[in-house]
Amino acid sequence: MIGKIETRCVLCVRKAIQEKFCEYHYEALQSLRTHYQVWRSSYGEITWYDYLTRLQEIKYTGKWVKDVIEIELKNVKEGDNVHF
Repeated sequence: MIGKIETRCVLCVRKAIQEKFCEYHYEALQSLRTHYQVWRSSYGEITWYDYLTRLQEIKYTGKWVKDVIEIELKNVKEGDNVHF
């Protein structure tokens, strides 16, 4: 009997639930998206790349968020600017 192969998060070994992320990394992605809108309201036009780069440099940014930032920055550099 062949067992079902579960998709794993691209950042850890947990089961992927949405957009190739586990529940924790997906929650971090959702938080990034939500707060991007807040930053845009506060700082004016800020690109997704600049926003992620700034957050990456803040020492209080959490590990799961920083994990997702790395993937998102890679996507931006590869020309995939879709983040919503």
